[in-house]
Amino acid sequence: MSRPNAQQLAFRDPALAALLLGAVAVSATNFGGDSDFGAEFGDDDDVGDDDYGAEFGDDDDYGADFGKAAVKVKRPQNQAQLVALWKNHHAKKARASRREMLLEPNKGSAVKVERYTFTLSQAITLGTAVAFTTLTGQPDTSIRPQRLTCNAPAPMFAFLQEIKVANVSVSVGSGLEDAYNYNANGVGQQLDMPTLSPANRATILGSYTGFVPPGFVGGTAVYFSASLKGPASIVA
Repeated sequence: MSRPNAQQLAFRDPALAALLLGAVAVSATNFGGDSDFGAEFGDDDDVGDDDYGAEFGDDDDYGADFGKAAVKVKRPQNQAQLVALWKNHHAKKARASRREMLLEPNKGSAVKVERYTFTLSQAITLGTAVAFTTLTGQPDTSIRPQRLTCNAPAPMFAFLQEIKVANVSVSVGSGLEDAYNYNANGVGQQLDMPTLSPANRATILGSYTGFVPPGFVGGTAVYFSASLKGPASIVA
């Protein structure tokens, strides 16, 4: 049995024929009726008319007949509105970027840097004077210490003779420095120390005087700690 041609389809189902032939109904009331579609095609009076596309995106009509449910989107009416739209768009992007940086401060950077702490400590017994022998060590990743914090609760609790970072002494001179200067409540703790890698060592020389601060009990086993804080790489 031969396949029906377009003319035969038109007699069987005009709507299907229109679909297959690419015809588009203007409205449901005159579908299939006589039409002057293309009658004006090629009219030199209208080709290239200046108002071609002038109504594109017009919010008064856009989507009005599309099921009465299309969302109307207003377009900028002048340059000032366009600039305001551009500024608002980039302001939102900047705010979103700032929020993302709280979770991923290294986003978009090939170098991953955070702020870490590298602590050296020694066990001491309150009331028993002792020299520091274990305040030395190597970090697990590269760090550039910028602040030293010691848990000296009072003046004359401990004295520091030398602070050495990556084989460089950052304490200049032969005098002893009170560790209380680097108490957590101290001022002026910031130092510019060399970058310390896992291949290098930090060492703090000094001693605990045996002084028992008020509020503490002699004979209590505690730790004296010195923390180096600063920017550090995430991966060693």
